[in-house]
Amino acid sequence: MNRRGGPRRRALAFGSVVAASAMVWSAACTVQVQGEPDLEAGVMKPPSDQVQTVDLLSRFEIEPDVSEEYWRQRDFSGAQGMGLSGSGDAEEAPNDQATGLFALPTDGGPISAEAGVGLGEMSSAPEMPTTGLKSGTTGRLYTSWDSTGEMFYVCSASVVNSATHDVLATAGHCVWDTEGDGGVAPYLVFVPGDKNDAESQPFGRWTPVEIFLRDEFRDNAKSTDSRVKGGGWTYDYAFVRLAPNASGQKIQDVVGAQGIAFGIPAENLVAIGYPSAPPFDGRSERYCSSTEWERYVRGGYTIDCNMTAGASGGGWFTRWDPVRGAGYLVGVSSVADAYDSTLSSNAFGRSAYELYEYAGAVSDDLFQGSGPE
Repeated sequence: MNRRGGPRRRALAFGSVVAASAMVWSAACTVQVQGEPDLEAGVMKPPSDQVQTVDLLSRFEIEPDVSEEYWRQRDFSGAQGMGLSGSGDAEEAPNDQATGLFALPTDGGPISAEAGVGLGEMSSAPEMPTTGLKSGTTGRLYTSWDSTGEMFYVCSASVVNSATHDVLATAGHCVWDTEGDGGVAPYLVFVPGDKNDAESQPFGRWTPVEIFLRDEFRDNAKSTDSRVKGGGWTYDYAFVRLAPNASGQKIQDVVGAQGIAFGIPAENLVAIGYPSAPPFDGRSERYCSSTEWERYVRGGYTIDCNMTAGASGGGWFTRWDPVRGAGYLVGVSSVADAYDSTLSSNAFGRSAYELYEYAGAVSDDLFQGSGPE
């Protein structure tokens, strides 16, 4: 989990919605309409311009069965929580341009304001209730650059709704080496619903086939002694496509998927992850939540939260429905500040949507139907 600070202000919606034609989402389909984003009607708005930067795609040279064998031999309790401090010299940045785009969670229709009330004010990171969709759509992402398996790390991640049914959202620094010579971690595995250092793997292990990062992150996000530096930290997120399991199933078809949004006014925030450094041990999923937040200096949100290393990459959700265990992912844990016990996330907007689209998560096959009432 990254740890970063910044000027502290009262929370506001993180951007105005661009003027563009919109699309209304049903549980798995859309049609074009006009209007402002409405989470109860399921409105999406695409970016109005062309993608202006090439994104980094990494295809794994290591086959999924080889990767699975690598992780089969690991004692997962030896994983070190990955974390970075926000007290470095990373540059201040504006908020990512809002698009209004969002996809629904896969367990039903849109989440109403009455249902999506969040989890109140909580900064002490108690255990996360396991209800509904959340039981298998969040988990731990184990990562290593070491072929011997002697040194490996752990982050958090979330399965998000996609056209390909195989997309995981996490932090960029969980999959890319920001302190050494750079490069994608060659060994990764996701354990949805992880408990007790993967002693419990209720939905199995899932290995990646492709990772998508912003070039700006790869080129300009650096860290030294776990302190961040450079302008690339504004783009500290990644999308990972996972291989099917041994039965040929895709992960979204097994565990479902959370909603995802790219620039909508947040009403409440719930940050979920597996903090592994003291006073936590990574053996259970934790959360912090708030209805108030400050602007993160690199664009996004900062809330009071004492989660530690290992929570990096964990999902930040708005309009969280505690009954359905579902919400709209609006960012991932990037950095924290140990001095004032805060946690920060970049806010997904146009740049994140471009990456999501580049990953193949958006398809013309989705643009059909009338959407929910």
